Amino acid sequence: MPVILPIPSMEGIRTERLTFRQPVLEDRIWWMEYIDNAEAIRFMPFTLGSETDCEGFIQRSLDRIARDGSCLNVITDRASGKNVGMIGLLTQEVDGTLELEIGYHLLPSAWGQGYTTEAAQACKEFARHHELASSAISLIDPRNFNSQAVAQRNGMKLDKSGVHRGERVLVFRVGL
Repeated sequence: MPVILPIPSMEGIRTERLTFRQPVLEDRIWWMEYIDNAEAIRFMPFTLGSETDCEGFIQRSLDRIARDGSCLNVITDRASGKNVGMIGLLTQEVDGTLELEIGYHLLPSAWGQGYTTEAAQACKEFARHHELASSAISLIDPRNFNSQAVAQRNGMKLDKSGVHRGERVLVFRVGL
């Protein structure tokens, strides 16, 4: 089954601890914590501390929303009101096929608390509920063992190895 477009907004989706909302350019203020951390961006094509890269990251989600509804959502901890990451459903072309990706990036201050897994599982359930595709993927750098573990906790299995935007990636997949 091909990816069904446009991807519906996840705005307002809530999990036990998290709320989803679409990003705005002003999110660059708190998102700089991610761009300022060498460990966080080591698998990303960003320059450490680059405000231009930070704004560009958010702008790509805004452009995706306009194009096909997909985006990395701002994930907020409901108890503290603090933004903890950018996670959501994206459309990606892999080997000439449009795929539905569950993408995730978390602030270093929020690592190790299960937020990524909780939000990624919510994305999977949202995609399943809305019948957006027959499967979802996560594109992961082969050296990014933490992201691979999140994919596995989300029920994904390694499907194949490939190249995405000129970089070698592992494609993890789960049926919806």
